[in-house]
Formats: sequence, structure tokens, C-alpha cells
Amino acid sequence: MSDLRKRITEDEGSLQKLMSYIPGFAGYRERQIRRKADQMVREYLVGMLDDIREDMDEFLNRWAREEDLAKLDDLDRVRRRLGESRDKLRFTDYGYTGWFDAAKIQQSELNSLYDYDLGLREQIVQVGGAIQSLAEASNENVAERISEALAQIDYLAEAIEKRGEVTARLIPE
Repeated sequence: MSDLRKRITEDEGSLQKLMSYIPGFAGYRERQIRRKADQMVREYLVGMLDDIREDMDEFLNRWAREEDLAKLDDLDRVRRRLGESRDKLRFTDYGYTGWFDAAKIQQSELNSLYDYDLGLREQIVQVGGAIQSLAEASNENVAERISEALAQIDYLAEAIEKRGEVTARLIPE
């Protein structure tokens, strides 16, 4: 993942660059850039989860049309848990106020957050793989595949919770 702060800064217009010379404005602008970068990362990850959920809806509808109703209750539970993780990533306040307001965060510390977000992305890919395996499940192994999907979603939910702890460690004392 490229440094989003640099990309956002490069997209600034002349007015923002001129205002950056005003005392105090640079710190304010840096906080705004951090907020925007965090928003972009979370929207990207949420988009990945939305794509997985759309794929899941397709095979849920197919199974419903085929009247394979025995699986639908368990599958609906998987879909709900996936939605809960998605919403937690999208809407939960991670307590970033201190992170955004911090006077100076070192690039290495910011990179550790980006690395964590890359790990979240990889976990989302794992969830997608588990959902794909579930879509291809036979009646004989559907229960096992449901358990695997739920386990991957639980790992993701835990990682999303821990992201707040990662950002808290970035706040200078």
C-alpha cells in the first residue's frame, strides 16, 4: 500500500500549500491528512468485504432457488457475522482522536499501522477464500465449510478490534 499521506498531499491545490505557511495550520493540515488516509484505507477494506458479501448473496440465492433450505439458516448466520465485521470496520470509533491530534508521529510508526492494515487485507482475503469454499461445498462437507468460514470471520473481527490498540500505541507520550 503506497503512502496515502503523500498521495493526498500531492493532490493539494495552491491554496492549501499557501496556507501551510500559516503558523499552526500545518499541524491542523497534517491531522486532516491522517484522517483522510485512514478513511481511504477503511473504505477500501470495507469494499472488499462488500464484494465478499455480494458473492455470498449470489450463492445463497442459488441455494434458495434449488430449495436447499437446510443450509440457509447456518449460512445466514455466516452472512450476519460477516456484516457485523464489515460494520465494525466501517463505523467503530477506534479512539483515533489522540492519534489524529498527536503533534508528531514518526514515519516508522505510521508504517506499522499500514503494515497492520495490510494484514487486515490479507485476513479479508482469507475470509473470501473460506466463503468461496463454502459456495462450492457439497451436502457432505457444508457444515465443515461453515465452521471454517465462521472461524475466519472471527479472526478478522479480532484483528479489527486490535487495530484500535495499534493506533493507541502510536500516540506519543
